[in-house]
Amino acid sequence: MTDRPLSVSFFHPDRQIYGTARAGATLLFADRKPVALEGPSIEREGDRVRASLPERFSLELEPVSEEVDLAGLAVRVCNVRGEAAGKSVDCLGTLAETRTPPAWDELDAIRSISVLLDAENALLAVARRPRAALGHGDELVSAALLQAGELLSVEEARISTVYDKDGRQRSAGLELWLPGEDFPRRGSGTVVAGSSLELEGLLVHAAVFQWRLEEREGIGAYEVMVRNGTPTAA
Repeated sequence: MTDRPLSVSFFHPDRQIYGTARAGATLLFADRKPVALEGPSIEREGDRVRASLPERFSLELEPVSEEVDLAGLAVRVCNVRGEAAGKSVDCLGTLAETRTPPAWDELDAIRSISVLLDAENALLAVARRPRAALGHGDELVSAALLQAGELLSVEEARISTVYDKDGRQRSAGLELWLPGEDFPRRGSGTVVAGSSLELEGLLVHAAVFQWRLEEREGIGAYEVMVRNGTPTAA
């Protein structure tokens, strides 16, 4: 086990099985239908991590990317193998380790995004919205682009989102400004499956997104965590 909280996500679009799990809470999607569960067990074995929940899933995550530091959250792209929802899975996912817990007395919301194109190409981003901020323009965004296995720094990342009447993310647009480039790299995404739950005073909107980044298709997550009673930013 580890003293630092770990969370795992996996995405198998061919089988329509997706999941995200952290200590005390799991969301498992089968055929786009969500099930909220307690658990799981997450154990580190060297560089690899095992995540399991009896009769639900048993997975091994093997990191395939360098570690990305996103404002206290260390994230890696992983190969994920095992069984989930009664089916074998062999797909991509992410492993995140919280090294600096969010200061929720200073924040209204945190948005996290993963765009997984393949094992060597991905985008990872986290946006933190300070209290009383008017919208996404006041957020503090950290992002990194994995291209052909190399991590590229992102000077500025913009995430625009369309929400439904209940504050759940439905679609998103991305602009990534890299050093020395005159124009942003662009992406967009739409929801595949999603669900909401309350977790320790927070409202969590967890969604699986189909992404398109620089003319390439991918899969990943878009998660919004807000303090209960806080409006969602556009």
